[in-house]
Amino acid sequence: GKIAVITGGDSGIGRAVCNLFSLEGATVAFTYVKGDEDKDAKDTLEMIKNAKTADAKDPMALAADLGFDENCKRVVDDVVNAYGHIDILVNNAAEQYECSSVEEIDEPRLERVFRTNIFSYFFMTRFVSL
Repeated sequence: GKIAVITGGDSGIGRAVCNLFSLEGATVAFTYVKGDEDKDAKDTLEMIKNAKTADAKDPMALAADLGFDENCKRVVDDVVNAYGHIDILVNNAAEQYECSSVEEIDEPRLERVFRTNIFSYFFMTRFVSL
């Protein structure tokens, strides 16, 4: 079976991707943000465990802020140490804020969104491809 890493796999589209890869026989590792997403991550981990095929290894949930390269490297290293390699990367982690006007978006918020939605995709892809 393939080894799949899904960023932002604790809910929504990421959770669905985790579940479907698991049903297809992949070993799944996913990331989430520690704190508010702990319960979602626990629920997703249980869902994947129940869906996994006999030849897949136990799934892994990794808490990480992927907006920083060192955290992305740690996630990739943890998955490779546990499973030996990574076959599939799904960059799904995303962050968004509801705003009624562009003036509400200050520089720290803009940076936060870009770190999660843009930088993490680059960092994860870079470290998985090494």
